[in-house]
Amino acid sequence: MLEDIKTRAQKAAKKRIIVWAIVIVVLMLAPLLAPLQYLLGPKDLTKEKNLDYTKYEGKYVEFEIKYVFDYYMEQISKNTKTGSQRTTGYGYVVYNYEDNSCFAVYLPKSEDKLMQELMDQAVNVYYYQIEGTKSIKVKGTLKKLSGTELRYYNETVEGLEEYIPGITDAAVGFYVDSETVNRVPTVFIWIIYAVCVFGLFQIIISIVRFSTGSAQKQIDKFISAHLGVTEGQIDSDMRAAVKITNEIWAGHQFTIWLEGVKIHILDNSKLVWAYYYRVTGRQNISQVLTFDIDKKKVPINISKESGEKLLGVYVQTQPQMVIGYKSEIEKQYKKDFAGFLNIAYNPWKNGDYTQDQSSADGAYGMDNYSSNYGAGSSTVELTDAGQNTIEVIKVVREVTGLSLAEAKDLVESAPSIIKNGVTETEAQNIKAQLEAAGAGVSIR
Repeated sequence: MLEDIKTRAQKAAKKRIIVWAIVIVVLMLAPLLAPLQYLLGPKDLTKEKNLDYTKYEGKYVEFEIKYVFDYYMEQISKNTKTGSQRTTGYGYVVYNYEDNSCFAVYLPKSEDKLMQELMDQAVNVYYYQIEGTKSIKVKGTLKKLSGTELRYYNETVEGLEEYIPGITDAAVGFYVDSETVNRVPTVFIWIIYAVCVFGLFQIIISIVRFSTGSAQKQIDKFISAHLGVTEGQIDSDMRAAVKITNEIWAGHQFTIWLEGVKIHILDNSKLVWAYYYRVTGRQNISQVLTFDIDKKKVPINISKESGEKLLGVYVQTQPQMVIGYKSEIEKQYKKDFAGFLNIAYNPWKNGDYTQDQSSADGAYGMDNYSSNYGAGSSTVELTDAGQNTIEVIKVVREVTGLSLAEAKDLVESAPSIIKNGVTETEAQNIKAQLEAAGAGVSIR
């Protein structure tokens, strides 16, 4: 059984690697290869002569601009709550010296001071033939002007014709949008990069865990911290454990669950308190909170229904535990831990089975657990395999449904739990069959 859990952890690591690899590829390629294009850089059109702007429409391009003629547009952002306005950027009419053409660029307000200097530089070169030395490199998506923006641009160019004859003929209806790459906002591209970096980090972690046998290391770490516990003992307990979900198993001695590629193990004998905890709203939390004798809190992420089932197992197999929540219990746990440990185990008195932070319908009494888990409260333990292990193995297979190899391991690792959470009648029946085969059996 433990090998199956290890295999599940390995499969989870593989799945995480594949999923994140696909996510990264999709994000880098879509839309319009913008993130990849941003990494490779823009197409520099500064030195291009007889430039066909339509050829590069929608592409990520770059121009080195030395001369700016005028503003044609001011971008204003309005706060809908306060009604206040602020300028976020400007549209400029610029001159492409190499191609002898005019086009537009849109830049954020932060670049306006330099653009004003380039306007002065344009005046100096046009009227006094004084070449300027300053420039700005503008990168962005080359787009076609349309609608209101095209009208503003044309009106500005026509107004400049009086001072710069021929500018109307040189003007092209395109602009460089510095805030996009292949029409994708640069902010979105940086978000994509952040997700990709996180994904690469997850892939690296998963590869390391997969290649170094992380699942086995986690089990070994638990065993080294719990003297007297063996892997065979954990495996034996898991074979008779209650499967809460596909990732959570609750045995008589241990609770094991998978969280991604990580295996968690709890020593049930050290647990003193557990209850279901739920928060809904901006932050959704659904957990069974467990507390041990050292006051260590370990949360188990679990659905409401499965949480009830897990607590039901604890009700029937862990008599040392306080199950349920009441504010009085929490206060005593924090202020008088010795007194807390002396609370008589009684689910009806101790409290509701849940602490629900979102609604009043989160409390579950004993009746709920009885219907969800069943009435059986007995545990059958094989204390001695006896001399005729073959017959004992046959009986174990019949009563548990295990494979031959699993039943053999269970018998050979005695003392071991054969079945948990069964009725007294069923327990006595199993005991009789095992004792008839020569095995030693106890019921608790």
